[in-house]
Amino acid sequence: MNNERGSVELIGVTKQYGSVVAVDSLHLVVQPGEFLSLLGPSGCGKTTTLRMLAGFEQPDAGHIRISGVEVQGVAPYKRDVNTVFQHYALFPHMTVAENVAYGLRQRGVKKSETAERVFEALDMVQMTKLAERKPRQMSGGQQQRVAVARALVNRPSVLLLDEPLGALDRKLREEMQIELKLLQSRLGITFVFVTHDQEEAMSMSNRIAIMLDGHVEQLGDPETVYEHPASAFVAGFIGRNNFWQGTATANGAVAQDGTVFVATRPEEVVPTGQPALAAVRPECVNLSVERPADSTNCVAARIAGVSHFGDVLQYVVTAGDRDVLVLTPRTKTVRHQMGDHVWCSWSADDVYFFSARQAEVVLAESHED
Repeated sequence: MNNERGSVELIGVTKQYGSVVAVDSLHLVVQPGEFLSLLGPSGCGKTTTLRMLAGFEQPDAGHIRISGVEVQGVAPYKRDVNTVFQHYALFPHMTVAENVAYGLRQRGVKKSETAERVFEALDMVQMTKLAERKPRQMSGGQQQRVAVARALVNRPSVLLLDEPLGALDRKLREEMQIELKLLQSRLGITFVFVTHDQEEAMSMSNRIAIMLDGHVEQLGDPETVYEHPASAFVAGFIGRNNFWQGTATANGAVAQDGTVFVATRPEEVVPTGQPALAAVRPECVNLSVERPADSTNCVAARIAGVSHFGDVLQYVVTAGDRDVLVLTPRTKTVRHQMGDHVWCSWSADDVYFFSARQAEVVLAESHED
């Protein structure tokens, strides 16, 4: 058995479209049997990376290895991969079984083996009972399962998924996330999954590669990238964060509005006097009527909005000329109302502290949220 089967390596991979660099000297290694998500905003290079792995695009520089074999220049159908797209591209005139069998027939696989493998693939995605239906007779989730079965029937070592759940409604998407993760765990096939949905990547992946401007900004397991973001961009893109611009001090920062931050866990070391970004996640902000005893890591505010999300309450509070997002469990006994004057406070252990080099992109992302 080839111990490299299912491994993926991108070494110094670059792809340009005219003067635009879509992927910039990318280095990435995916382990056999791993579920790795490529996550990032539109234009970060994640889909271009997937298309180069599939063979639909060729790199301008660098090397791509799949299962230990160099594949740059190799046609898509000659690679040990299959791709599942957001738009399932099922043949409308064919039944489910015929759609799944199509690739095997094109390869000249015997009828008896084709029938066996089609049944096996449909069984994996729990679609054997609908084998004779046409795509128009099925829901979006059922069509997605057929698309996955069609990709798995060729028994690839790597399955590439390009935002495959993007066309589904929220409830069905969440159900399919669970199904895909369980399927991947059961089969042990390497999944490389492209998404711009942070929650999707966090819930499904063994590791996440967060991409920005054609390179990997951080690569790690979901807990690490959430708790220990390598940059202000990652801190803002994974989960949500409240950012303050200011100036670095010896043990934290002073924001432009005068808020004093003390940080015991800075992710970056910023020289005193240099521009800095302080960040606090919404779930780490406490609301109280009385002013905290410590004058640092707190700010006076007024409740400007309250939203209900199941077991979580979301407050938008106005502090000076800015809004702060706060998330609290519904089980908390104290509820605040619109217009209430409160104090926002947080622990020094919960302050993320970064240089201001990514301030423009971070604050733009925060504004879009």
